[in-house]
Amino acid sequence: MAGSLKLELAQFREVEDFTKLGFVLDDVTKRLVDRGEKLTKLLVQNRNEPIDISEQTLFLYAALNGFLDEIPLNLVSSYEKELYKFLKNTIFSEPLKIMLKENLDVEVINFLLDNFKAFFMLNKAMFIKAL
Repeated sequence: MAGSLKLELAQFREVEDFTKLGFVLDDVTKRLVDRGEKLTKLLVQNRNEPIDISEQTLFLYAALNGFLDEIPLNLVSSYEKELYKFLKNTIFSEPLKIMLKENLDVEVINFLLDNFKAFFMLNKAMFIKAL
């Protein structure tokens, strides 16, 4: 996952300057810039509020595998907080921590992230009002 993260951020840094200059970007480049902005935002942690490594891993997985592509940049922080709440309140909480540390079962992770994304998108208006 670290290699994918480094690659995504490197590609983002390469095209980031073009966005500042106002160039018209194709859809693939727009998606790259959007994902890079989200990855940059999620890597910043609040001071004195460390995030559990298993939660960080899951959130990075979600970002790198397109689960945040439809989430607006201004809602990434809300998505992250709600995802952590969702994972702590699910029956998969403890097995998920073990799985993330030992062996990542992609089907289970994708199932959880798909379900959470559906919940978040249905309730997106509530999160926008909270900002």
